[in-house]
Amino acid sequence: MTARNLDGDTALAFGALAAGVGLVTSYPGSPSSGTIEAIIPLAEKHGVYIEWSSNEKVALEMAIGASIAGRRALVGTKSVGLNAMADPLLALNLTPVRGGLVILLGDDPGGYGSQNDQDSRPLAALAETPMLEPSDPAEGYAMMREAFTVSEKFGTAVIVRETRAFSQLTGEVVLEEAAHKPLNLGFSREPWRFVPVPLNVVEKHRDLHKRIEALSVWADAAPFNRVVGAGPKGVIGAGFAFRKLLDVIGDKDPRGLRLLKLGVLYPLPRKTVADFLLSCNEILTIEETAPFLETQIKAVAHDSGAASKIYGKESGHLSREGELFRWQIQAALSRFIPGFVPDRDFRRENEKEEIPKRKNHCAGCRYDEIVEALEEAAESLGQKLILVADPGCLVTVADRMDAKYSLGSAVAVADGMSKAGVAERPVAVFGDSAFFHSALPAICNAVHNRSDILIVVLDNRATATSGFQPHPGVARNALGKEAPAVDIERLARAAGIERIFRAGLDDPGLPLHNVFRDALRLRELTLVIVRC
Repeated sequence: MTARNLDGDTALAFGALAAGVGLVTSYPGSPSSGTIEAIIPLAEKHGVYIEWSSNEKVALEMAIGASIAGRRALVGTKSVGLNAMADPLLALNLTPVRGGLVILLGDDPGGYGSQNDQDSRPLAALAETPMLEPSDPAEGYAMMREAFTVSEKFGTAVIVRETRAFSQLTGEVVLEEAAHKPLNLGFSREPWRFVPVPLNVVEKHRDLHKRIEALSVWADAAPFNRVVGAGPKGVIGAGFAFRKLLDVIGDKDPRGLRLLKLGVLYPLPRKTVADFLLSCNEILTIEETAPFLETQIKAVAHDSGAASKIYGKESGHLSREGELFRWQIQAALSRFIPGFVPDRDFRRENEKEEIPKRKNHCAGCRYDEIVEALEEAAESLGQKLILVADPGCLVTVADRMDAKYSLGSAVAVADGMSKAGVAERPVAVFGDSAFFHSALPAICNAVHNRSDILIVVLDNRATATSGFQPHPGVARNALGKEAPAVDIERLARAAGIERIFRAGLDDPGLPLHNVFRDALRLRELTLVIVRC
């Protein structure tokens, strides 16, 4: 055993390796990419297959295949990526997994690097898939290892949730020194196990609920939930929010409070919660971001006959939006406990000290020049444009966009505007990684339905915004080794786009402005690929 000071991302990575993970897949997105990047330099040593997949749906489906083959698999995704993989996830819950399958979910309270302020925990309940959340790196290491064991024991995928702030927290983690080889249970053909169809879907749903019932018993005994302190007032802290709570009240003295730390978020350890409720007169719930647990705890109070008053986000003690800051927890405790004195005074004006640092991979980006060339070309032709973007590349010029939704959405949104008869010319603008992620189905739809929009792909030859990870259009894989590169132009032509232009910002004798003029003159589906 050896003790090391690790951040949350790296602790989770070592936990997965210690668990014998055999396949790791992900689409880049922070938080969660940090764990994948921590595994990459160790992958060959540990015999792990690792890749940056074209999108999150593909990443999960790769992991499902590995699990069926008897290998343990880890999928990394951020919050909006979980949305993208929802389709297979909501069938995976019906088919008991073979090799352990863990989804590392990076939520982003505050939307520091996301297009929304999403709390993904309700999606775990919707998918009826267990969810755990660690409070510190040491627990993250242990929880990741346990997640694979639980996955195989109960035949279910398990979601481990982290937040951006957790990923950057550092702490001492005791690691096993020996290298771990991937576990291999082998493939076993089992009729109907992995085949949900109308004939058996209700029966499989019934079996799923039996597994959830068994998981509920495990949840009540899990080492990730614990009660400390004593007193008539109680505080329930969920996952990393519990760490923030301890920062406010102090690690050693609960200050006359009875504390319940919850590391299992779904299924809720109902007996543990009920016993806690029955021991307190008043309860304050602390969680990020929505009142997900607060609502369930109130239901447990009703069912158990507990008379405890329960406060939290629905009572206005805590905000339902953005990251939960320590000054907000302090303010809630001051309202909950008259005369409360924090272990350390946190103030709203110092909020920036808590905001997680975000790496700026977009420094030096020249997209302003591209947009200016596009707008100047349109103006010279007497055209007005509607600029529709995807997340990612266009974040640096978001103020100049008219609309932006999810990855792969720009083409269809722009086409919808065109079909609605807008007078302006809709232009879909997005990066090369978005092209491979999910723009292709919309492009095929646009070709088939005779769209007349202009598509501009910014070819960075990398997933630039999240750290320049490779994608199918790059001639190297996650390990940096040579790999076949899929050509954007050839793929677009195969899909049916006939009018395609290539250009670069600094091409001698071929100003980008002129290329855009030529493309905008055409009133048919047109693609411009800009080398960045």
